[in-house]
Amino acid sequence: MKFVCTECDEPMKFDQNGGLDEDGSMSATFRCPSCEWGVTLLINPQETQMVRSLGVKIGGATVPAQPMEMLQTHLANPSETMVKASSTSGSSCPFSALVQDTFNTAQSDLRWSVEAEQRLERAPSFVRAMVRRGIEEFAREQGYTEITPQVMDEARARMGM
Repeated sequence: MKFVCTECDEPMKFDQNGGLDEDGSMSATFRCPSCEWGVTLLINPQETQMVRSLGVKIGGATVPAQPMEMLQTHLANPSETMVKASSTSGSSCPFSALVQDTFNTAQSDLRWSVEAEQRLERAPSFVRAMVRRGIEEFAREQGYTEITPQVMDEARARMGM
């Protein structure tokens, strides 16, 4: 992702990382090298967690990235999770564990009320599995055994949505 200055039509450069706030959100500031106009990107706690899980470094590298650098790094030093996933799934792809974990739709130990399931169906299909997982994680932390619309509202409020 790149930001372009609307005044100069120049790609903006990373300026500073605002660090992690107490609520888990993070900010990153970008500045136009020509006119010094700046913009700050606020990343909510869920986005911060997703970015970290992907191993993305906020601010970029000081040297240009080599082609396929992330893939080469994972192939050279596969993490324990990825080695375990590739041995159990038969896949040699270093990203299979991440994909499997993100989109795993295995049966949950929690019950979903009919109303909650219907409400979940209104979420866009491409984020539905992630939303389900986030709500279930919240419910387990709170000790709930059933997901209801009220639990969904609590989870949503906790996530700042």
